[in-house]
Amino acid sequence: MDGDRAGRRQHDRLRSVPAARVVAWVLTATGALLLALVFARLGRAYPKTGGPYAYARRAFGDFVGFQTAWGYWIAVWVGNAAIAVAFVSYLGYFWPALGDTALLAAGVALAAIWLLTAVNVRGVRQGGWIQAVTTVAKLLPLVALAVAAPFFIDAGDFTPFNPSGESTFGAVTAAASLTLWAFIGIESATVPAEDVENPERTIPCATVIGTIVTAAVYILGTVAVFAAVPRQVLVDSTAPFADAAAVMFGGWAGTAVAIGAIVSAFGALNGWILLQGRVPLAAARDGLFP
Repeated sequence: MDGDRAGRRQHDRLRSVPAARVVAWVLTATGALLLALVFARLGRAYPKTGGPYAYARRAFGDFVGFQTAWGYWIAVWVGNAAIAVAFVSYLGYFWPALGDTALLAAGVALAAIWLLTAVNVRGVRQGGWIQAVTTVAKLLPLVALAVAAPFFIDAGDFTPFNPSGESTFGAVTAAASLTLWAFIGIESATVPAEDVENPERTIPCATVIGTIVTAAVYILGTVAVFAAVPRQVLVDSTAPFADAAAVMFGGWAGTAVAIGAIVSAFGALNGWILLQGRVPLAAARDGLFP
């Protein structure tokens, strides 16, 4: 009897949601929303291609504008590497060899980058079409997981508050440094402003609504992952959302979420490649880039 109770306690501990991590999500989501409101206002007031670069140059001159364009451009193409890795990781859910062979994984990641580069070279309209399709396709399984999350957890899943052994402040700030990554790109709708219909309205709506939807999906989805999948399994998982869906709904759901995650990463890579081209274009038109 005591052994059974101990086993249940261990099971609950392994499946508990680190509530400190959820707090980190809420804090970074709040900060991201405040930034989104700033970019929405700027996008309405000055709808020019280049986004942050255009605003910095208008406010502070060519030198600061050049620094902003250069730094932002580097951040975008370095970020593309991270997104390509995520794409390959979830593709490994169906193609296990990608997790075992680094050369194969690198080749697939590069193929995705070059394919989407070719699409965006053809024009903004082609890149935008892919972005629209992938956005709808990727949200469906993730929203389903997020909506179902409250039905699969209870109050006991949130204890202990901080099982990491660190201080609460340390646990929250460490998690926040990672969760903030999920909101990188809140300014992206401002970058292709001159290629958007009715930018004074479209850009603010896309920026604010996109941030709110992203925050809700990520917070509820993360809770679902922690509640459904034991921590020792998450450590080695390359597709945590798919693993959580498989536990909650069965194997078919894990497959659906994995497909959604692959589409999500593919669409994100497409969008960032678009930005990678538009930012230096804006600076080049002003004589600040080749």
